[in-house]
Amino acid sequence: MNLSYQSSLTRRLELIANNIANVNTTAFKAERVMFDDVNTGGRGKENISFVIDRASYTDFQSGSINRTGNQLDVAVVGEGWLSVETDQGTKYTRDGRMVINADQILTNVDGAPVLDSGGGQIRVPEQARDVTISKSGTVSVSLAGEPLPIEIARIGIFDFENPEQLIREESGRFTGEDANVFVSEEAGLQQFSLEGSNINPIKEIIKLMELSRAYSSVAESSNDIHKTKKDSIARLSKNQ
Repeated sequence: MNLSYQSSLTRRLELIANNIANVNTTAFKAERVMFDDVNTGGRGKENISFVIDRASYTDFQSGSINRTGNQLDVAVVGEGWLSVETDQGTKYTRDGRMVINADQILTNVDGAPVLDSGGGQIRVPEQARDVTISKSGTVSVSLAGEPLPIEIARIGIFDFENPEQLIREESGRFTGEDANVFVSEEAGLQQFSLEGSNINPIKEIIKLMELSRAYSSVAESSNDIHKTKKDSIARLSKNQ
């Protein structure tokens, strides 16, 4: 039916528009929508088809890795996540933009402390100079008077047994209470780099144009049906 199809198109348009708006957002994951066609028995041999919006889901495919040259930037390589501490509990992200705050705590770019593999905050010595982050997440710093870098922490890299249970939040982070988190030994970090979004802007724009045309066609069809019904009622009224 036109109404259900029009509603499904509206939902898809909203998601695609949001994907396009986040094409340059660090580590953004595209959101897709899942639909089902449901046929119900109509009168006689006629079937009535409805389009049901089952759910939206996250496309966890990795984005491209782009070098930034910033020593506190890391890209997660493979199926892994960083964890950050917020007022609402532990959240998970692939956004590896980090800074050292006034208290010498390593935080995400918006101020949420980045956690180590044991779930604790990472404190960087005030006198630290160069910061090195290995593939495994080990953080080393150079200190005055020390001939070799000193390891101070290991950034936690986590994964989930049930990633489909991750819940996306408005901030772009995810909650993983029901996803069964564990420390990943497979994923790694790439310093001086960030992961881009996994949005292909050309494909998304093409989808947007196709859906916009489909939406206009359905709206026009609905108007024609409404006009036909209105004309029929008018003719019936004259024949009374």
